[in-house]
Amino acid sequence: MKEKIKKIILGYLPGFITGIIVCGSISVIAATYFPSNQTTYDNTNTELKSENVQDAIDELYGVCFPKYGSDTITDLVETNPNELYKDEHGDIRYYGKSPNNYVSFNNELWRIIGVIDGKIKIIRNESIGNYYWAAVDNDSNNWDKSDLKGYLNNEYYNGIDTLYKNMISEETYYLGGTEWNRDNILTTGEFYNAERSNSVYSGNPTSIKQHIGLMYPSDYGYAAGSSCLNTVLYDYGNSCKNSDWLFNGTTELLQTPYNSLFYYVTVLYNSGSISGGSVSRPSGASPNAVRPVLYLSSDIKITGGDGSQSDPYEISL
Repeated sequence: MKEKIKKIILGYLPGFITGIIVCGSISVIAATYFPSNQTTYDNTNTELKSENVQDAIDELYGVCFPKYGSDTITDLVETNPNELYKDEHGDIRYYGKSPNNYVSFNNELWRIIGVIDGKIKIIRNESIGNYYWAAVDNDSNNWDKSDLKGYLNNEYYNGIDTLYKNMISEETYYLGGTEWNRDNILTTGEFYNAERSNSVYSGNPTSIKQHIGLMYPSDYGYAAGSSCLNTVLYDYGNSCKNSDWLFNGTTELLQTPYNSLFYYVTVLYNSGSISGGSVSRPSGASPNAVRPVLYLSSDIKITGGDGSQSDPYEISL
């Protein structure tokens, strides 16, 4: 039977801290995320003690679940009741077919991808409609100059209720990409590395600071859990989509351009597969679904809800 587990965290730290936690009879080292004040966790109690969203996810994650990575992948506890795991980069992610990661944002239903790059990352549950990456024929896949980037970070962003708009953190989004002849052989981890690489089409930026973006191919890949770790994203349509909560049966645009074809970007197809799509209308481009993604400020607090679809987390500054 699991012992009472407590973590005492002192002060606010601008990064990770390491704590020694006792899980049963085994002492383990765990990473804790940006605590906002002195907080006590007790994992024998199902009621969250944390008000801060990042602390609460760390509390849910607990310390009895092993780190997810190449050296411990076989030890991952897929029966994690909170459907959370830590990937090989130290990010905590929700995985599975239907985790309780719903949050009310802008009076809409959004979902928490996890604690990514030290920040809470969320995605709108439903598409805001079908949009072109580029509204001009034969335009390039340069995200910084794209019509979609302009719309999301101007009209859409400015249309968010002020209460929630103040919760959004302007963050770095990576724009590295893969080549056309390699997109069908990359696993989730390989896509992750490509997204954060300096490999871009000539003239395209490698990253950008913005308030609103799209999810990465790797976000979709990691959401299926460890059983799909070695499956290339092109093949997710076979079975991995059935255990991936980010798959909703639509064809939608993703954040990652190609670095070898100036008019191609990555797309999540309604089959569940990740592949390329053209932004050039004469070459067959069509508007696709868009689910905005954003990062919340680290001091956002949970004020209600249990994370289920019927009772999503309520948040406030």
